[in-house]
Amino acid sequence: MPKLRLHEVERNQKKIEDAALRVFTRLGFHGTSVRDIAKESGVSIGNLYNYYRTKEEIFESIIARYETHMEKLRRKALGPIQGLFEPAELQRMAHVIREIVYDNPDYWRLMYIDITEFGNQHFAGTFRSLAKNMKERLGPQLEASTRTGVWNRGIDPALAFTAIYLQLFTYFLVEKLFGGKEHLGVSDDRAVTQLIKIATEGLWVSGGKGKQDTRRKEK
Repeated sequence: MPKLRLHEVERNQKKIEDAALRVFTRLGFHGTSVRDIAKESGVSIGNLYNYYRTKEEIFESIIARYETHMEKLRRKALGPIQGLFEPAELQRMAHVIREIVYDNPDYWRLMYIDITEFGNQHFAGTFRSLAKNMKERLGPQLEASTRTGVWNRGIDPALAFTAIYLQLFTYFLVEKLFGGKEHLGVSDDRAVTQLIKIATEGLWVSGGKGKQDTRRKEK
């Protein structure tokens, strides 16, 4: 292969990877052949092997490129946040999470392919020790957000924030990838508002649970 400039190599790799992504998300990893990728990209098989040794190397390169992009988006979702458990801040984060999910559907499809065909070999690291990683990233904000007399001291703030973060992602993933169509029975705005309200205020008003318990005893 003639010596190419770096930007030409990167351009050709992106062309091949974009084509491979289209085929992978249509046929799955094992259902896709190198010939399929070459045909989709308009690159000869011989030339394709100049860039990648195996089909899995293409798959891994796509994931690596996506992860770099997604990390930037995750940083946007998480910061700058001052009051981590303030409803307005969580609403802002929910809006960014919706954009992340809706604008990058193939990333999530790749994840499902990895789960079903590789046993989550390539994405497991994203979820391992998630609350710990969140605490390392947002430590000062978590501490500041819980420095109040009304915070429930029995709850781990890193765990609580991570649970909210994942719940918002789950909501929009069900809506976008699984065709949820308002699967909680209300609009996105209403659903997100309710999820945040549950997370920040709980289910019971002051004294409500006690009244519930009293009624049960009377029965």
